[in-house]
Amino acid sequence: MTQYNTTYSNITLPLLIDYVDALLPSLTTHVDAISSQTHDNAEVLWVLQDKEAQLAIEPQLNSHVINESHSSSTAHMQKPQIYTLSKLFHQAIPERYTLACFWLPTLSLELLQQYIPLLMRYRDLYAAHVLIALDNTVDLKAYGFTPFDVLSEQNLEDKAIDRAKSSLSNTSLNSATLWQFNLYDYKQLPNWLNADYWANPENWGKSRW
Repeated sequence: MTQYNTTYSNITLPLLIDYVDALLPSLTTHVDAISSQTHDNAEVLWVLQDKEAQLAIEPQLNSHVINESHSSSTAHMQKPQIYTLSKLFHQAIPERYTLACFWLPTLSLELLQQYIPLLMRYRDLYAAHVLIALDNTVDLKAYGFTPFDVLSEQNLEDKAIDRAKSSLSNTSLNSATLWQFNLYDYKQLPNWLNADYWANPENWGKSRW
């Protein structure tokens, strides 16, 4: 189960890519255990602000997948699906994804408002887990998303953390606050909804039902 934190720090694109690599295996296992339709789903969706951002970032995402695949003989990494916000918004038949990752560090609050329905659709229907990187002044708590500090995650390897600290010290890189929503554990299961309580086992053998 994903652990949510109330503190968070800035995140850069290289750090987010490393975190996605660390997070995806556990997400894939969880989705496989719950849904028999997982084989119809793509693994990762990357959403960028506009065509300019796509042209700048898409080679980096694709190159990362190739390098990671070559570094391990057992690695099987799908090429990520990459969309702009506008293209995704006008997609006629949305696909389902294990992970949807929105890298939008320069998106203004005014422009974000018109895409809130899109974020809600992927939060509720089209992704098991959603990550959204936005400017530090934007707050998504009202929409059910939780901010967190990636560097506190145990999934990340030491070398990834070292690269992250290096990238965060590089002022030429865009940084943002990361928000997340996990469809399967966003809400703690109350005791009354636990199967152990349904049949009142403390009354077994004491009275007729």
